[in-house]
Amino acid sequence: MTLSQLNDRLYKVLADMGINQNVLTDGAHFSRDLGLDSLDITDLLLQVETYFGIRIPDEDFWKLETFGQLKEYVAGEVLLDGSRLA
Repeated sequence: MTLSQLNDRLYKVLADMGINQNVLTDGAHFSRDLGLDSLDITDLLLQVETYFGIRIPDEDFWKLETFGQLKEYVAGEVLLDGSRLA
């Protein structure tokens, strides 16, 4: 999977939750900026686990507070082409 594919898939997961891609900056905080409550965030992370075929351990679950943190975490789990997040 490339970085571009990863971004597209993350955008799709969030679009399915009704979040516009235009507001998805790396600094976008899930609750403050995107209006997600704890149940929404849990749902988002479970969808990401399913969509990418990864497991986010409980100790990491609540450390993921922004879109950029989520993108970096998922990239560390699934990028296979040597791409790096800048």
